Amino acid sequence: MRTILLALLISINLTIDSANAHQATHAETPKVIASDDAQVMYLGNEALLVTNQGVKVLFDPFFHNHYGQYQLVPDDIRRKIFAGEAPFDGITAIFISHAHGDHFSEQDTLDYLGKFDDVKLYAPQQAVKRILGLNPASEMLKRISSVALDFGDKPVRLTSKGLVVEAVRIPHAGWPGRAEIENLIFRVSLAHPDKPAKPQTVMHMGDADPDPTHYQPFTSHWQKRKTDTAFPPYWFYFSKEGNDILNSILNVDKTIGVHVPVKAPQPLINSGKDYFNTPGEIRSLSNPNP
Repeated sequence: MRTILLALLISINLTIDSANAHQATHAETPKVIASDDAQVMYLGNEALLVTNQGVKVLFDPFFHNHYGQYQLVPDDIRRKIFAGEAPFDGITAIFISHAHGDHFSEQDTLDYLGKFDDVKLYAPQQAVKRILGLNPASEMLKRISSVALDFGDKPVRLTSKGLVVEAVRIPHAGWPGRAEIENLIFRVSLAHPDKPAKPQTVMHMGDADPDPTHYQPFTSHWQKRKTDTAFPPYWFYFSKEGNDILNSILNVDKTIGVHVPVKAPQPLINSGKDYFNTPGEIRSLSNPNP
């Protein structure tokens, strides 16, 4: 099973006709959802906009490398993000899972933080170091949270207005060959400051490795807070171990797969699992926690 999984992950030499770069292969036409509802918009690869009670966060929104198969964020969505146009107005925070080219651009992140001076950034120290190499303004540093975690470190917990942020370092897929990569799983609860009793909790997993032994030491952490919706990379659906993590360890109500190639694998289509594949697609999230 491990051999099959690794073959799926490293098959980045797939050639895709550029005319099909944003072809819809799974989703229905995006639905219009009331702005005060808890919802998620898919932007490309693992890039997401999550909204609850007017609190908005972005996950892995800036990147330029599709490695010949993954969804880039379309130009019209990028333009709206940088213009602060709805629904990308009033962003509270950006989260970066890890510093790979299909998840992160230090220049784009710096440019965005420079334009919107009330947005916070949460990122692994590897990503933050690359931003610091561009000599950001000193004012910006106060809004950057560098999450420095080694393997086995206890989860960190951070709070800010409208957010409860927790991070765990879980190995990047392909472990142990990519042990040096700081991949973070973020569990984030969003709630309007005036309605803290009705949060929406989501989990962004980056390119996490589907080995249960990475997650079992943090069982108490996963159990302390129910996650309404998790966004695992789609390869979790292809192994018993990956499904066991999602169904038995992480304390998750539902999942929506991400990191799906433009041409969705037929086994994923046949699996009946939920996943994102069309930039701009919007889904309503589960009911907020009581």
